[in-house]
Amino acid sequence: MMEKILHDVLNAGIALFRAGEDTLNNAVKEVQRTFDELKAKGAADTSDAAVKLRKTLDDIVSQANDLGGKADASYRQNLAELEKLYANAVEQIKKLVPEDRLNELRDKIEELMTAIREKTGGGASTAG
Repeated sequence: MMEKILHDVLNAGIALFRAGEDTLNNAVKEVQRTFDELKAKGAADTSDAAVKLRKTLDDIVSQANDLGGKADASYRQNLAELEKLYANAVEQIKKLVPEDRLNELRDKIEELMTAIREKTGGGASTAG
């Protein structure tokens, strides 16, 4: 069940980085909704990785909310910040998901990293 939500988290990230200006607000809302769902379902998991992931996701939501209606320089800065936060979130997800189930998320993680690279001009690299 948790893998399904983490899958949705990665999908929301992909949508966010692929969003154009016209669809950005919808993408941000989707990120918010998905993370709220994850926090509600994952609240019982108090492992270090889960707690760190929820903190990172909170940061992502607030950063994503800042993206809407920003001037170009500030938008790029927020995007760079989001890129770092998502890289961090991916690391947390890898720690949370058992190795045998991780393959189900690998494609989504790779797709997210590709979307980030396309949007930010190639800054992110996939570690691991």
